[in-house]
Amino acid sequence: MKLIFFLATFCLCTIAISQNKHTNYTSVDSTNFKKLNPYALRGEMDAVFEMLELADDNKLTEKQQKKKKGYYKRFLHRTENFEYHTSDPEIIDMFKRFQNYWRSIIIEKVDQKIADSLFRNEMNHFLKMHYKPEYSIEQIDEAYYGLFQSYFKSKSLHGIAMAKTGHLYDLYLWKNEKEKVYDIDLPEGQSINVPVVFMRNFISNGWSYYTTFGHSFSGGWATPNKLFCVEESYGPKDEEEFLISYVSHEGQHFSDYKIFPKLKQPDLEYRAKLTELALAETTTHDIIDKFIGNSKNDTTYAHSFANYMVIYHLSKAIFKSDFESDKKKWKTVSVKKINKIALKVLRENTKKLKSLGANTVEAYITTLK
Repeated sequence: MKLIFFLATFCLCTIAISQNKHTNYTSVDSTNFKKLNPYALRGEMDAVFEMLELADDNKLTEKQQKKKKGYYKRFLHRTENFEYHTSDPEIIDMFKRFQNYWRSIIIEKVDQKIADSLFRNEMNHFLKMHYKPEYSIEQIDEAYYGLFQSYFKSKSLHGIAMAKTGHLYDLYLWKNEKEKVYDIDLPEGQSINVPVVFMRNFISNGWSYYTTFGHSFSGGWATPNKLFCVEESYGPKDEEEFLISYVSHEGQHFSDYKIFPKLKQPDLEYRAKLTELALAETTTHDIIDKFIGNSKNDTTYAHSFANYMVIYHLSKAIFKSDFESDKKKWKTVSVKKINKIALKVLRENTKKLKSLGANTVEAYITTLK
């Protein structure tokens, strides 16, 4: 019955997208096709399709034309021959249920609370049917996060299901992993020793991978005990992209989980992104460009909002403006100055959070906007 509900709303939503053309979005061509990605990364598919509808195929490369058709096949026509990277029918069935749920919110515009409730109930029944028939639905609902992890292990897989990335329940599922311990020096002087789990051969790498066709996705995450890294996301392990934008970024999370145990994702991401800019030497301006390109003054999107607030506060300190989006102006600012200002802002944030109560504070930057 729930699947019928998801499918039944599809036709109505397709009409809504095709008729809503009175926006400020511009078309894309071969020179700016990548500007679709920040919208897709946030699940703002109305914007993606409005830009695609205005795009002239003759002004797109063959690869871009293929991706454009892919968006329509995947999200509107639902005719895609999707590669699930597994032959296990149960895992494929589960993945399809996640895809239906993602589309129900980002395409069909089902109310978030209703979609979440329906989907959580659906997945509880999935676990009862395929893994824990002796459990009641109430028992499963109390322990579903851990039950999914043990279910995956029973399939000789590794994974996380039903935790949220941003506003959506997510699915991370991979076949192989290895572990290595790293010593990390954080900008405020802490030194931590943390194991990093390198994940390989993904079946699902989250809803952002699905909405961007693999262009943008989580490169990893932190838990209170370990860091998890999508190995294919990074190049050489001795370069800043990995050592700063992954290890130090996630290491800040690892540290903050202990110091500020109640702190929510927007503030955690804000602090980790400041850590990147406090430490980076060769990739500083690339990081700035990335933060500007995927920033949004909307607390719904933790990463995008954190990007916005980092640029906002650094712009205040460096340019005396609210939000400097001109990347050329940032190029005129020395790396050392950006490092210094980012560290100053991070230290001020730490001081403020501690004054609010390190063990109890849940949010600060979201209260400023």
